[in-house]
Amino acid sequence: MAESSDKQSNINPGQDIFKGLWQAKVLIIIVLLAVFVRLSYRNEQPSTNPTAQLVTTSEVVKYPDELIGKTVIVRSRPLQKVGLTSFTVSDRRFFGGDPILVINASGRPFDLPGDRDEVIQVTGEVHDLEIAEIEQQYKLSLQDEYYQDYVNKPVIIARDIKLAPDATAITLR
Repeated sequence: MAESSDKQSNINPGQDIFKGLWQAKVLIIIVLLAVFVRLSYRNEQPSTNPTAQLVTTSEVVKYPDELIGKTVIVRSRPLQKVGLTSFTVSDRRFFGGDPILVINASGRPFDLPGDRDEVIQVTGEVHDLEIAEIEQQYKLSLQDEYYQDYVNKPVIIARDIKLAPDATAITLR
């Protein structure tokens, strides 16, 4: 018993304090990392934009004057790629429904899903397609030959493009 009390008296109280401080630092770092991850996730969500309104592609076609200059969210199926940074979407699969051109100005590449039944969500501003103006305003380089069919028609300049959350709840015709 005398040996065990000698071993306990050899423990340095400074080591215990250092060990406790080290554990506290690790805990603080973990908490700060969790807060930063949460904040960055929240900033990625376009739904935090209170001015964006959810519309259909049909509404953009029918009421372009009411939507020009406004930020919208469209959930739709992609139809086809147009140029290097653009594609069309439409919420009508059969019998009509003019497609809407979406120009990716997010700064991040977006590959259209291989499954054409996959629904995507586009958040962006509605404009009339005036190529020179859009190239200058958004610092893009659009190839004129791909866009001739869409000139002076409504277009969405996308700031965010992703697979639609909870796409099962979206009913597209």
